[in-house]
Amino acid sequence: MDLKTIIEDYEGCVSNKRRSPDSVYYSLHAERDNVRLLDDFQARSLVPLLYGFVAPRPRPREVIACLMQGKIIQWHFDARVRPETEKRLTNRTFNNRVGYGPDVCLERLMQDILEVSQNYTRDCWLITRDLTAYFPSTNLDRSYANYRALIEECWPEGEERDDLLYILLRVVYSYPANNIRLKGPLWKWEPIRRAGKSVVFNCEDGRGACLGNQFWQVEKNYDLNDFDHWQVDVCGMRYGRFVDDMYWVVDNLEAGLAHVAMSERKLLEEYGYRMHPKKRYQQHVKMGGEFIGTWFKDDRMYVGNRVVRHAEETVRKWNRMASPWMLDHFMQSMNSYIGMMKRRYAYRIIRDVVDKVSKEWLRYCHFDNERRCFVANPGYTHNELLMRKYHFKLHKSKHHGTRTN
Repeated sequence: MDLKTIIEDYEGCVSNKRRSPDSVYYSLHAERDNVRLLDDFQARSLVPLLYGFVAPRPRPREVIACLMQGKIIQWHFDARVRPETEKRLTNRTFNNRVGYGPDVCLERLMQDILEVSQNYTRDCWLITRDLTAYFPSTNLDRSYANYRALIEECWPEGEERDDLLYILLRVVYSYPANNIRLKGPLWKWEPIRRAGKSVVFNCEDGRGACLGNQFWQVEKNYDLNDFDHWQVDVCGMRYGRFVDDMYWVVDNLEAGLAHVAMSERKLLEEYGYRMHPKKRYQQHVKMGGEFIGTWFKDDRMYVGNRVVRHAEETVRKWNRMASPWMLDHFMQSMNSYIGMMKRRYAYRIIRDVVDKVSKEWLRYCHFDNERRCFVANPGYTHNELLMRKYHFKLHKSKHHGTRTN
């Protein structure tokens, strides 16, 4: 690896997160820090730069992230290794994949229901299960061995293979319980610790993946790849998985439940994962169903009550902070919820949420009914606010777009 590669990886890593605190802080001395990162990498002296916090919604969840140095290294690994993992994955796992995602997962589920029930003319049941403590239960040795075998198969001996294996070693065996910096008081971890879902406080040696690291988000697809192929290729099931949520669509409930019980034993004995004892759902599809927070019935998908409740709470929070300098954050937050809702049958819910927005915000932005999103009013766009704050002028160049003076 050379400096040019580090710079390219840095530019790729921050391309969609330039305003995040880590990215902004790193960019202040990017040239210096890129050289330091290259020196540490070549000397094989990288140290874990991890920090942890508790995300309160939808329920308290431990998130372990890394500083920009670690993100750049993981981005380098992902850009090279992910194309090889994609070749080996089934089309039945949907998280953190280009062209997939929750919407595609739900569409595939509804298509499976339509085909198994022969357009709702035959009996058909939906079975869903959830893995408990999916990230904390990860076996580090198995994850390392799987990726190492893949790298040794796809890359010949040489510097690039050695670099990838070193990144794999440092990311997998980062030991967050010993190297993490906690951001927040310890009492926030108490309910997570009691539930046995904390990597920092509950994991045994050799277990525990960091929710919040790009590597682990992708690794959780590849970790159960053999299990996914067994479901689809060997057993021929109408099956899908989104992270730790699984579904089966069957035309015989007793046979389907027997297969799921066999799958549960296989997960425990071969992978060390347990299915959640309280998240077991099976129901006739004519009654509708729920998967990954979305309700559906027949050919329609609906927004879950929890999403609507959180959207209304978010509106009340932002209504107390109406200001042009918070406009970008307000629009990003609200448009995120509205974008989720407008892909469902939720036009009335969108109107109810929009009507709760304070009139103070309407001085700076408005709701575009055609696009169904909030748009800044003239004079309050991002560039215009910067001009007003820092007293500089923006002008357009014929060849290079907008420039600053």
